Amino acid sequence: MVDAVGPVFTGGFEEFVVNGESGEQYTILYLPDRNNDQLQREGKAPVYYWVPGQVRLARFGDTGDFKFRHIHFVGVMDEQTHVGVEGRAEVVGGLLSFTTTSRYPTSVLKQAEEQLLNKFRGNNDRYWGWRTQAAPMFRIAPIRDNRTAITNLTPGRNGTAPAENISAPAGGGATSGGITPPGESGAAPRSLVRRADLSKRVIHGRANNESNLEAWAWELQGQGPGSVTGGENAFAGLVGAYPSELIWAGFRGAASPIVATQYLTLPVWSQEIWLKITGNWDRIFQHFSAHANAKYLWFAGDVKAEFNNLRINGDIKVEMAIDGTIPGAENIEKEINKRIELISQKFMDEAAKRIFEPAPPTVEPAQAPSGGIFSSIFGYGGGFALKYRRDQTKLDLKYEETRYHRYLQPTTISSSFEGIYNELKRDPDAEKKYFVRLIMGDLSRKVTRIVKPIVNWPDPSKSWVGEPVAFLSAEIGYPGPTGSKQWMAHVFQSTDTTDQTNWSPAFALRQKDEVSNPPDDWEPDVTYVRRRVHLTEPMGITDNPLVKVDVEKNVVDLDPEGGTPTTDNVLEVRADSAGKLEVGPIDIDVVLQDNTQVVTVEFKASGHKHDGSERPVVRFQWKFDDQSSPRYWEIFTGQTDYAPIYDYRVTVDVKGTLFSRGMAWTGPWTSGLGNGPLMVHVPSPDEAGVNTRRMEPRQVAVESPVGQPVEESKPSTSAPPGDESGGTTSPITAPPGSPRTESVPEKKEEHIVAGYNVNQPRVEAPPGEFGETKTTKKTARTKKTVAEKTEKLEELTGDKSWVKL
Repeated sequence: MVDAVGPVFTGGFEEFVVNGESGEQYTILYLPDRNNDQLQREGKAPVYYWVPGQVRLARFGDTGDFKFRHIHFVGVMDEQTHVGVEGRAEVVGGLLSFTTTSRYPTSVLKQAEEQLLNKFRGNNDRYWGWRTQAAPMFRIAPIRDNRTAITNLTPGRNGTAPAENISAPAGGGATSGGITPPGESGAAPRSLVRRADLSKRVIHGRANNESNLEAWAWELQGQGPGSVTGGENAFAGLVGAYPSELIWAGFRGAASPIVATQYLTLPVWSQEIWLKITGNWDRIFQHFSAHANAKYLWFAGDVKAEFNNLRINGDIKVEMAIDGTIPGAENIEKEINKRIELISQKFMDEAAKRIFEPAPPTVEPAQAPSGGIFSSIFGYGGGFALKYRRDQTKLDLKYEETRYHRYLQPTTISSSFEGIYNELKRDPDAEKKYFVRLIMGDLSRKVTRIVKPIVNWPDPSKSWVGEPVAFLSAEIGYPGPTGSKQWMAHVFQSTDTTDQTNWSPAFALRQKDEVSNPPDDWEPDVTYVRRRVHLTEPMGITDNPLVKVDVEKNVVDLDPEGGTPTTDNVLEVRADSAGKLEVGPIDIDVVLQDNTQVVTVEFKASGHKHDGSERPVVRFQWKFDDQSSPRYWEIFTGQTDYAPIYDYRVTVDVKGTLFSRGMAWTGPWTSGLGNGPLMVHVPSPDEAGVNTRRMEPRQVAVESPVGQPVEESKPSTSAPPGDESGGTTSPITAPPGSPRTESVPEKKEEHIVAGYNVNQPRVEAPPGEFGETKTTKKTARTKKTVAEKTEKLEELTGDKSWVKL
């Protein structure tokens, strides 16, 4: 039984040129199997082997797209817009990936096989001929080792690529694998690859933008041991900016700047020795018989000597051929010339079958001594007679043998990738499939918001400085994969907030197709904000006569429950966004001369509270001792659309004594608009709209006025924007609970206290009693001031219904 054992170089090789489906030309080399002749004698199919001859880009199938991709990337990123970046970072480079193969397309191999069969059908060549009915078999030549490498585009200091431990295969030999193992001597290493230094950490810090991706970096993974079946070898890696641009431009030319190399080691057979021995057994027998009569013992040296004599005499003819191309052939020939063991052994093997067979008992053989060389050769313990039987042997000696030697044959194949150029030439639109320019950061973008608190924290040492804010809170929301908003919250407190304090929440940016059931008003760069102002409990109304603060709602929502959609990057949380009325400092425009003079100012804010109730009246008093201290009035309404509109009225009390009457008068209601400082005009008794009265001794002892004028007049004001009254204009009446004075005093019985009738009706002061000339002038000035303020109010509010006094 004979089997195929592998390709043989002795029979030579055959090349066939065929064209591929895309017009490419291929040259395919074949080798025959060593046992093709014996295989066909046994009716088996001959075997032919194709040898890889080039490296090419692999395809998806025989004619599909190339397995090639080049991405040139550039990017400028910062920590506010990209995930995982600190400070600012710039990056540029390339990502290259491709797959190579040494296997020919199926259609190309089929054409080459048909050419081979047509050439050798019926041929009697020992190795190449096809002489059997069995269909020949085609295989790839066996590969013992394959080392792959890619040329380097990175220059060294002298302009060449630096070397690395990848060496060319050794020159040959049965024990050589073609690649010099590390640490062993061998061929000088060839420069193929320069690896980037990946021991450093990539830093995108605030101080610098260091990166281990240098401009000439070249690092392709996949080099080294490759496929030994003609399969595919994949390569991929990062390259610097310069090699990336060279690749981008080079593949648009006839040949690429990249060359792929494969160092192959093929186990092949070669005819080491061909040996043929011919002669005539009659002459050989006669020669040994003559010498046997003269000798009693046979030794190996004697047999060799007689065999050599037979060669010299021409009784035995020896033919021998040595393949001088195989590794070590010179040593084989040298050893054969020194020794004839091989030839003599073959002769003795044949002689044992022909002239030294044991003789039959009826034939009296020539006697030979016991033992000797033939007892050891033939395996018998006794002596043998040299006997020649013509009826049992052939007359001619004919022996032929071919000895084969198997060794590892190194071969190198390499190629540039010109297939891409041809593809782009046929279809320019195919460029997008293989070459891409990527703006880095698009997939790693994030949505960042900077939230800044704006608040005047209260000063514990000065109760009228600052705002009664306990803390501020902010929530930023962004849709998750199911569309529900994912909220991040933060609290700002006075104890951990400075002028530089801010909060920067961030979310990974999602595209619309990455969110199911998103909010109706949502876009990928839209976030939702919910801000709240958390106020403290206000001080009591009598805790500080100089400061009046009212908190109508302790938690003020600045945004709706679902949040306010926004694309703004910077968001403020302002305490004054809580619908704040802030009037102050408040001063009066007169100077009190002594403790008998008291000025009382009543304030009433427009509109209603969030629960619909009326806002209360707030009163401030100025006395001689504290008249230089300003007053402050603040209301935190919790209504984000609140407009700071208010009214105030002034009452002056001049205290009398037990024996003289005091006096009091009250001015009309005056409208105010806006926050900020206020100078309150204190009217004189004779100004228009002022109601006066005299104070009885009973009233003198009371600090605050006990009566009010008979008639109260005040200008009508328009409701502030957003008021529940719908914005209609209505006169402002006297605040609820204010004292009233009857127009006709009630008749009462006399009640004498300290000589005074305390039930005596009030008597209005006669005209001119307090200085008519001076009062008249002051009244004129007051009217002018009021008229100017009225015009200003009409200009600010757009309401022409203000009463002109």
